[in-house]
Amino acid sequence: MKPLPGAVRGFVRDAPVCRIATVRPDGVPQLIPVCPVFDGETLYVDIAEDGVSASGVRANGRVTVLIDEYHDDWDKLRAVVLRTKAEPIGSERQEAAWRMIREKFPQYSSVDWTPRLTLALHIESWTQWGVMP
Repeated sequence: MKPLPGAVRGFVRDAPVCRIATVRPDGVPQLIPVCPVFDGETLYVDIAEDGVSASGVRANGRVTVLIDEYHDDWDKLRAVVLRTKAEPIGSERQEAAWRMIREKFPQYSSVDWTPRLTLALHIESWTQWGVMP
């Protein structure tokens, strides 16, 4: 995989929300919004353990991530698509990911959100438009 340039890393790191696409065990596509954190190499998200996306991850660990910004002025459209391999994480790695999540999203504490199925999304390939020339 070609490395992520700094501008793309920053765009991914700063994203308040992204969409992750999985494939259900029955082959139907599934798309949900999530709040990601990024350590510069791996994206971390947390999803419902018993949700449809979780069953898709368990059946096929491939996850596509879309991070985008829409503008009515289409010259300002920006997006990054990451093709990833999902790895469910636990214990120390999950706690490290959740430290980043709680720092980036302090509102989690106001709703008493606790870890569920935390995923490390390992980037295998990527594309972008509008983020860098």
